[in-house]
Parts: sequence; structure tokens; C-alpha cells
Amino acid sequence: MFHKLRLKLTLINVSVMALLLLFFVVGTFVIMKEQLFNQSQQLMQIMASEAGSSSVSDTREHSKHLTKYFYLKTDALGKITESSSDLPLVIDQLAPLVYEIFHRPNTKGEVDFQDETYSYLKVPLKQSPGFVISFVDLHEEREILGKLLISLTTGGLICLVLAYYASRFMAERAMAPIKKSWQRQQDFVADASHELRTPLTVVQVNLELVKGNPEETVASQSKWLNYSLLETKRMSKLVSDLLFLARADSQQQTLEIKKFSLDRALHGVIESFRPLAVTSGIHLDSSLNSEITFFGDAFRIEQLLVILLDNALKYTPSGGRVTLGLRNWDTYVEITVSDSGEGIEPEHLPKIFERFYRVDKARSQLKEGTGLGLAIADWIIQSHHGRVKVSSCPGKGTTFVISLPHQSKSF
Repeated sequence: MFHKLRLKLTLINVSVMALLLLFFVVGTFVIMKEQLFNQSQQLMQIMASEAGSSSVSDTREHSKHLTKYFYLKTDALGKITESSSDLPLVIDQLAPLVYEIFHRPNTKGEVDFQDETYSYLKVPLKQSPGFVISFVDLHEEREILGKLLISLTTGGLICLVLAYYASRFMAERAMAPIKKSWQRQQDFVADASHELRTPLTVVQVNLELVKGNPEETVASQSKWLNYSLLETKRMSKLVSDLLFLARADSQQQTLEIKKFSLDRALHGVIESFRPLAVTSGIHLDSSLNSEITFFGDAFRIEQLLVILLDNALKYTPSGGRVTLGLRNWDTYVEITVSDSGEGIEPEHLPKIFERFYRVDKARSQLKEGTGLGLAIADWIIQSHHGRVKVSSCPGKGTTFVISLPHQSKSF
């Protein structure tokens, strides 16, 4: 698929380049031809004017412009009466050429005569009846135009070859993020399918156990039903997170920006986690002394803190400590969530915000979660034009530092 797409993009670029080069070659050729023709016409006009007034002394003074030119004077009937000193043929041989021009309706143009092409201009004499006909041999001009056309065509073909390889290179670079996005989508679908398969299998097995004992009461089967209920809740959470990220990817997930008290919002979140911390034997501390009014989505900021605190408590052993801090700077606020838990190896830190990424998948399966929390947290931070910095030391803990600019009010 990507090979065909790359080839299609390359061919489109080369076709556009070929069309532009064609316009350039044709335009340059036409302009050059017109300039040479105008130059010839001007020179013939000068020659005819000088010959008509009998002021031509020596035709060689014009030889710097063209290699072959001459003029002929005729009477009113077309008989040659006078000529320039430089003639390509004897006068008797030029009589048919004059005869042909006299029987043409146009006073200027081009005429083929004895394997040569001449541009001519017929002008009436000023002092006596008759005409002066000036000629220019176009052989040199045609050679110039031929060489120009060959040069332009050769240059155009070389440019097309270079354009092909350049377009192929640019198409490959342009498709790199598409390939990456496609691969991420494929991995996302595969991971989502895997995550859904486990709870579905558990629900199916438990319901088959219940169905296999129809004589049993609901109370006696409550263990299997509770397992099914837990897995159903897990699937519901997973589907909800998947829907959130799908809407975020399609830019359908929006923020409800309003002014709210950030310190109160964080205080409410941490208080909701105190019972869980006490039950787990974890010290939950906070430093929320600053009163901060912030422009943003209060619900999403609270969701961000729920994700970070939930992860911190989940991976901190009994007797450990989790701390939430809030500081107000001139242009931004800084939220810090740190724990004294398991920590994260350095090679895993750049990937922890990827969807379904687990530092230790075998160990993570023992802990409740969907693997999408940090991906959602990252979207919330970026949507508020903020940034996150993570530092961790294996066996000593992890610290998340979130910086959210005050100019979020300009959403």
C-alpha cells in the first residue's frame, strides 16, 4: 500500500514538474524566436530605408548583426534595377525570387528559395517608382534556435530525472509520519483487542460455570458473578478510555475552559484518595498553600491528578510516601506528584505515555488498569499547552512535574 502511494506521489510531482518545464521550454523558445525575428525585421527596415533613400554606402557595416543579408531594387513591374554588393546568387538567378514576392499579398514574411529560407521586406521607393526588397538569410537564426531547443530539451530531461529522485526522496520523508501513525494504529487495535480478550474470556468462563450449575442459588454462585461484574467494569473503563482517545485523535474531544480555583480542585482530589492511602499503609502528603485561580478545564485537570495519584499509590509499597505539590510562578503553575515506589528504568521513561505501554507487563497484569491512563494524562497536559517532565530512580521512586501556563485563558 505504501509503495503504491509513494509511487503515486512521485509521479504526480514529476508530472507537475514536467508540465512546468514544458511551459518553460516552449515559452523560452517562442520568446527567443520572436526576438530574433524582430531583430531581423528591424535590420531589414533600416536597410530598406537606407536603400530607398540611396544612402547605403557599404552593406558590410551591418554584418555584425547577421551573416547573410542583401537588398534588391526593382521598378514598378518587378524588374531588378539595382542590388547590394553582397549577393548569395547572381541577379539573373534571383529574378524568380523577386517574381514570387511580387505576387504575394503581404509586404513581409518568409520565403523558401533554393534550399534556403529568407525573411523579406518590400518597401516602395521614395524618389522613383518601384520597390526596394531587403532580405535576411535565416539559416544562422534557425541553427541558433535548433541548438537552443536541444539545450532546453536536454536540460529539461536532466531536471526531470533529478526531480524524480528528489520527489521520491521527499515522498518517502512525507510518508514517514503516515507510516508511523499507521503502525501506531495497528498496534493500538492489536493491544485493544488483547486487553478486551482477557476480561471477555473471564466473563465467559464464569458465566459457563454458573450456567453449568442451574440448581445452585444466586448466593452460592456469587463468587463467579462478582468476578464477571469486576471484569465488566474493567471493560467499561477500557472502552471509555478508548473512546476518549479516539475522540482526542479526531479532535472531537474539547475542553470546557473556565476560571476555577486550582488549589481547591487539587485538594478535593487528594482528599478522595486518603482512604485508599490509609488502607494501603501509604503516607499521602500535600503542599497546597498557594491560592491559585486558573483558566482551564477543571474536570480534566482533576482527571489528570486522579491518573497520576492512582499510579503513584498503585506502585508504592506499604510504608511508602506519595506527595502532591503546587507552586505558582509568574507565567505558569507547577504541579508535582512524587512517590517512593518502584521507580522506572531510564530506557522506559520516553515510552510511558504511549498507549498500552507497560514497563513490566507481567507485573502490570497483577495491578488493575488499562494502560491508557498516562496517554490520557499526556493529552490533557498538551491540550492546556503545558509540558511534563518525568524523573525516576529504580527502587527509589518517580516524580512527575507538570507545568501549565497561565495564558491558558487565551484558548
